[in-house]
Amino acid sequence: MYRRTAAALAGAVTAGALALGTAATAEAAPGPGWYPRSHHASYAECQAAGRAGYQIWGPIFFCEPLSSTRPDVVVLWVRA
Repeated sequence: MYRRTAAALAGAVTAGALALGTAATAEAAPGPGWYPRSHHASYAECQAAGRAGYQIWGPIFFCEPLSSTRPDVVVLWVRA
């Protein structure tokens, strides 16, 4: 019983530390089921690539800047 409790506590502490560590350094990413497909120099270029890939990933995609420090790079996110 003690080992189970210790293992559960260690897992919770590790998960909490990972969440806090990555939340402070990384930009927000879409939820599960999304992945970055490509990077583009402009929003219009990203939209064109998203529409061109309709046969591969369907009509659901979106474009967003890579990060607040790199607004010149736009990422195309598609559904998995």
